[in-house]
Amino acid sequence: MGRPAKPLISRDSTVAASIEIIDTEGMDAFSLPRVAKHLNVSTSSLYHHFADRRELMTEVAKEIMLEAVVPGHPPGKDWVEWFVDLSLNYRDAILRHPNAALVLVQFLPRDILTSTYEKCARILDDAGVPASLHVVILDGLEKLSLATTLTELMRQPAGSTEIFPNVDARRHPTLTRALATNRWSSRELFVVTIRGFLAGVVSGAPSSEALPQTSRMPVRSRT
Repeated sequence: MGRPAKPLISRDSTVAASIEIIDTEGMDAFSLPRVAKHLNVSTSSLYHHFADRRELMTEVAKEIMLEAVVPGHPPGKDWVEWFVDLSLNYRDAILRHPNAALVLVQFLPRDILTSTYEKCARILDDAGVPASLHVVILDGLEKLSLATTLTELMRQPAGSTEIFPNVDARRHPTLTRALATNRWSSRELFVVTIRGFLAGVVSGAPSSEALPQTSRMPVRSRT
């Protein structure tokens, strides 16, 4: 399809319009004609900036993830707590766009986060975490953060705060007791999961490698 000689819209405005449509109407409503209508242009105008739907979706995924703030790392900041804060920021960015969550799974290019990974690796290095553990930590945190947040978004009905729905006290007595004693919110459970993952990686490393201690701070309730 040919491109118009002069662009009628900007790349940024197209991405913003796409996110707005996905947020308000859902992925089923998203299409290039729908975006064009939202921008009051013809569909052909979109091709001045994007080769196809996939390229636009990739930019949408980038924009959502770039909303996550990479926290500062002041001297003396516990390295585990820094990674908890970073993971929470990514979780919050995804939760702000629940309808677009699967876009991240399908279209997010990892290279958009390379500079963040470099900062993460430097923090691990400064904390004394062996270089041999950096990849498993960075790769694992990304997958864990995305998977746990998507799981939360997929609970039915949408927005449900139930950890395990449809639990029957008679048929599932042990799980019922476990749920009754749980005092952690979904956000706090996420923090515990991140800390547990980091502690497991460190404790499972070869004993010949000197490792820093992971944080043992209690879960902080954050809103």
